[in-house]
Amino acid sequence: MDQNIEKIKNILEESKNIVLVSGSEVTNEAGLNGLRAEHMVYDIEEKYGYSGEEIVTSQIYSRQVELFFDYYKEVILNRDKPVDTTIFDIAAKLEEYGKLKSIVTRMVYDFYQDAGCENVVNLYGSVEENRCPACGKVFGSRYIKKAKGTPKCDVCQVILRPGFTFFGELVDNTRLTKAADAIESADVLLVLGIPLKSQAWYSMLRYYEGNKLILINTEERNGDDRANYCAYGDIAEILKEVTDFEYKEEDRIAAEKARKEAKEKKEKEAKAAAEKKKEKEKKKAGAKKK
Repeated sequence: MDQNIEKIKNILEESKNIVLVSGSEVTNEAGLNGLRAEHMVYDIEEKYGYSGEEIVTSQIYSRQVELFFDYYKEVILNRDKPVDTTIFDIAAKLEEYGKLKSIVTRMVYDFYQDAGCENVVNLYGSVEENRCPACGKVFGSRYIKKAKGTPKCDVCQVILRPGFTFFGELVDNTRLTKAADAIESADVLLVLGIPLKSQAWYSMLRYYEGNKLILINTEERNGDDRANYCAYGDIAEILKEVTDFEYKEEDRIAAEKARKEAKEKKEKEAKAAAEKKKEKEKKKAGAKKK
């Protein structure tokens, strides 16, 4: 085994605080086009008269909604499932055994969640969270794909708002903060399919101040020297190789217990917040009667 691969494997095996950052090459290896579909830019411009980045904007959605949803259905939703689930399955196993704490991705597909991952930050939102602007009802990607013409709410008959952020819009601040906190607190930052000099990721990756930044990508790029360890080739195959170690049952049990406690705490806090809101509304109603 390559010494660098062996070193990466040892680091991942020893750590219980890994944060995975997932980029566009992971989307490509899964067989999906993503929002920009940069690998088919000429075909897109020939068919639509715009680039993918120009189409996924509030301007096109507002003024040429039929074109927007044709692109959404045919390009963004080009597949129902990934051609290979290896990366997502490995991530789920790492999380199950308490090694992986968070996943940060610009991917708009819920493949990590489908594999069983719980702590995922989709920075740009998700194709599974299309909403009705009128009533707030949520519709998944299948509803969009199967809709005849422009997808509308089955209750209000209002055109749906896509679940992802348009280019040119600010990314949700809550998601940004959650992602930054996860990266900053990581012991190991496992970066998959991202050029480290990428303008889209540079500001986010700078939050990591550790010395275990591991980059796995299809090929070497300018700026990769920022990583402490690098491996190039088929991302899924390399990830499979560097995570091929013994998983301890006691770690899985401890992780399951921690997840259960966290869930109970969250539910308790949500209940307390709801009761507080109810009490506040009750007092407000009482004040109005006086």
